[in-house]
Amino acid sequence: MSARWVLALFLIAAPAFAAFRCPARGGAAWREYRSAHFLVDTDASAKDGQALVRKLEHVHSLILQALVGEQVEIPGRVRVLAFSDPTDFAEMGGSALSGYYDRGVFDEPSIVLPLNSLWNDPETIAHELTHHLSFFLFPVQQHWFTEGLAEWVQTVAALPADKGTPSLGSHIVRGANALSGGMAGSIPFNLVSWLGYDSRPMPASELLAWDGRETGTAARGHLWSWLLYHWLWNERSKAFADYQKRLADSGDPDSSWRGAFPEFDPRSPAALAKLDDALERYRSTGRFAFFKVQAEGNPAFSEGPVTSADLHLYILGLRVWPKDKEERLALRRSLLEEALAEDRGNPIALYEHMRLMDKLDVPALRAAVQARPADWRGWLVLGEAVLQADKEPLLRKAVELNPLSSRAQNELAWTLAVDGKPREALPVANKALDLAPWDANIVDTLAEVASRLGKCAEALQLEKRAVATSPGEGLKKRQEVIEQRCSTSK
Repeated sequence: MSARWVLALFLIAAPAFAAFRCPARGGAAWREYRSAHFLVDTDASAKDGQALVRKLEHVHSLILQALVGEQVEIPGRVRVLAFSDPTDFAEMGGSALSGYYDRGVFDEPSIVLPLNSLWNDPETIAHELTHHLSFFLFPVQQHWFTEGLAEWVQTVAALPADKGTPSLGSHIVRGANALSGGMAGSIPFNLVSWLGYDSRPMPASELLAWDGRETGTAARGHLWSWLLYHWLWNERSKAFADYQKRLADSGDPDSSWRGAFPEFDPRSPAALAKLDDALERYRSTGRFAFFKVQAEGNPAFSEGPVTSADLHLYILGLRVWPKDKEERLALRRSLLEEALAEDRGNPIALYEHMRLMDKLDVPALRAAVQARPADWRGWLVLGEAVLQADKEPLLRKAVELNPLSSRAQNELAWTLAVDGKPREALPVANKALDLAPWDANIVDTLAEVASRLGKCAEALQLEKRAVATSPGEGLKKRQEVIEQRCSTSK
């Protein structure tokens, strides 16, 4: 399935998840709050949990307003795992983080955070949520754009400054009073600390090709991504709007950049030198505009309990794992065995444990799924476990029970396509892509469907997008398959 993309700033090796106590072992009870855009799982008090949901919905609405100027409907929900005890979160994700974004067991977009971070550091959560929402608008992004956009938008959630904010910022390096809640394009709170880490210029040739990774404790790439985005928005607004339209329409960052900014062609060292000069002048002397963002979030929600076994599965899918392979395997086994001890009939825990032990028992899994026919996850894992000829009805059941699962939709679309039913697969594949437009494997499925329908131009473009999103060997081989099929069909 799709590769995990953790967008927190600094990931460090985390200790084993040993001190945390789940509800079955005497820990606090967990509840799930289901709102318009979130599934919030937390052990916080009812008062704090409800406040968290309202805050998240408000930040969501502010980000959308900053991105598109209106409250457009974004399909699906983001799962939020919020720990009331910061030490429990530190074991989950590492003490250097105040929150991070990842994909869970079923490829659910998810945010993990300590409860207090949304009050003490709301910009970080806004940053991670911006990543999620921006990929609905720009499914293929270069890393400078991904981070620059998130840094530019995150200040809509900034804590209010002690003093008022002027309509124009002062010099970027000084920017004393530029922080203000609800201001898009203002100075991010973390900018000051980043300048302290490493303020060396990052050449445009390096920045435009940046792979998103930082070295040591520096955040040089993030800083200069923000600066480039900020400069483009303020100083090249018309061309930047053209670039973003091209990017959204084509999914091709390179051609979009050259089309919108021919004077900064990355293939020309002289052109990039001009961009370097412009960014350096802007960093030291630039004045910039930002704007107020106002929006109200949907406060409605429902709530219910979270079982201890399900909590272990969320942890399984979302924690930062130790680097040591043996330690990682032991920890996974411990989590799954504890989940099964608490709920022997949980089909997802059973399936994951079977996979870990490399002992897949389909009859036992089928019995567990049939004992809980309302759990869409069970039908999905059973559909993934059985032979190709038996998959379709099981995956249809999973989609019927949860039409908002991109993974279930994608698995069904692929099954229909390879079973020779591409016309039936097409609306399912389109639905999967609507739910997760960033997922290269879903794009690949739609390319497969298009090629089987004889729509080769669309198939080739989609497969090119899949490879651009996740340039691994597997998708490059899939691109060769599509190209070969299309060449022989002419």
